[in-house]
Amino acid sequence: MNSNEIFSAAALVDNAEARRWGIGFIDGSIPGYALLIGDDVVAAAALLADLKQRKILAFVTDESLCAKLQGSGQSLGWESGLVPFDLPTALGFIARVAQIFGGADETDDVLNYARQRLRGFALLLGEPTSERLAEAQSALLLGCPLLITAELPLSEIVQLGVEERGLQIHVPIPELPVAYSPDFSGQVMRGENCGACLTGVELTVTGQDVVDGRVNLIGSDLDVVTQGEQPFALLIEVGGRAMQPDFESVLERQIEAILNDIDGVVHRGQRAIVTLSISQKSIKNGLRLRHLGQILHARLRNEFGNILSRIQINIFTEPAQVQVIRERAQAIYEKRDQRLGNLNDEGTDTFYTCNLCQTIAAGHLCVISPERPGTCGAVDWMDARAAVSIRPVGQNKAVKKERLLDAKLGQWESVNQMVAQESGGARTAYSLYSLMQDPGSACGDFDCITAMLPLSNGVMVVGHGYDGMTPSGMDWSMLYEMVGAGTPVPGFMGHSKRALHRQKFIAAEGGWRRIVWMNHALREELRPALESLAAAAGISGFVDLIATEQNALTEDEIAALLEAAGHPALSMEPMI
Repeated sequence: MNSNEIFSAAALVDNAEARRWGIGFIDGSIPGYALLIGDDVVAAAALLADLKQRKILAFVTDESLCAKLQGSGQSLGWESGLVPFDLPTALGFIARVAQIFGGADETDDVLNYARQRLRGFALLLGEPTSERLAEAQSALLLGCPLLITAELPLSEIVQLGVEERGLQIHVPIPELPVAYSPDFSGQVMRGENCGACLTGVELTVTGQDVVDGRVNLIGSDLDVVTQGEQPFALLIEVGGRAMQPDFESVLERQIEAILNDIDGVVHRGQRAIVTLSISQKSIKNGLRLRHLGQILHARLRNEFGNILSRIQINIFTEPAQVQVIRERAQAIYEKRDQRLGNLNDEGTDTFYTCNLCQTIAAGHLCVISPERPGTCGAVDWMDARAAVSIRPVGQNKAVKKERLLDAKLGQWESVNQMVAQESGGARTAYSLYSLMQDPGSACGDFDCITAMLPLSNGVMVVGHGYDGMTPSGMDWSMLYEMVGAGTPVPGFMGHSKRALHRQKFIAAEGGWRRIVWMNHALREELRPALESLAAAAGISGFVDLIATEQNALTEDEIAALLEAAGHPALSMEPMI
């Protein structure tokens, strides 16, 4: 069969029928079509349920197979999604839809539209005879690859067709025992209402043997988890022809927004500092961890169907398994963080915004550059660039660096305009490099808080895991309440540990040289990064000049240590 025969068949298609059913290909309600070639009714029966579930329109092109299906009680016709058309009529129908909705008349234009917008594949049921192979060859004119049931497992063949043609299959949101709506995003849960408080790690990776829709639970479920903090790990394995490793962290950062729409679920944090709180009421109503996995699967498939065709969710509450995932995740996080290498802000003409956390902190917005990761630390410049390539209209937007206002502060007119737009007018100016003037805000998901210590002419940096008092007279919880609501507070900033690895961190105030106090565990964790920055500036032993809770808890005590050690902050301009 050649293109002339296909177009001759197209001329015989009823236009009203082509419009009525063709619109489904355009609005996405019909993601694609399958051409069933051959008469193996056993193979056909095994595939029909899968095709129907995915809402893929099937053309039964063999008269013998039509008879066998009808004999088994299977209804045929448009309403059943199983249309008894011979191959010329089926291909003619697709060509006619392309002519109508593509506004094309030329042969090449029609065929190109059909290949790109009306995506299908051919399933050869039974033995691949020369006649059947010739029929399948003609379907290639419309871009339909051939999959042969005699050579491929029946359980996988439809999925392979979906992936080969890049069909975007809509996955229905599963029924839950509790309500699911964006209205619940931002809900607050008091301690006495929490039925399960899970703390742990989340990781998204590209997997090899991913079974789409599978949710695995390794360990206890919510109905037997005791109150108090319990370890957990969430491993999401994904696959798809367009999936790339750079997209993994983009998908990972969606977890919070997806789960926070569940009534009675509060998700905070990212990477290895995640807390997941589930209310007693929701657990009593039947909410279980598998429901969270099902929601994640459906939302990620629907929102990122252009790159994903398989998603498997693995949830761990067994402590030993959680530790295994944590160690695996840490190695992957470190590898991701190394991607930026020596790229700096001067080396790019584009920054990115991120408004993902506005559901929990209205007005909050991150501006992300090579030297300034997002507040959470889970989204850096590479991640944001990848996110925009996946979804140009989404939570991340590109902004050109134009019309520099202040190089020291890191302010550009174009960035300020985008910030005003994306924050709904809550912000009109944004300094990428300053703690004191128009600093970035924080959403609540961050590793560290930096706060000025005016008597010491420097700043302190406290980490998320430190529960003692700080020289500011506030502990972590008090500082968190101040900076974690999405409103910028000059002199205070929530940020990631990664921010401290770069020269641009509070560079307007002197950068890392201003650090005069850190909690001891954080100081030692960041010692290599800070020593590297200091060595590049010709300063040796800088980290040991930074006081900790082990030798100073007041500004007077810090001042005495700074004087004795000759800390560089003493010779810098006053912060205020």
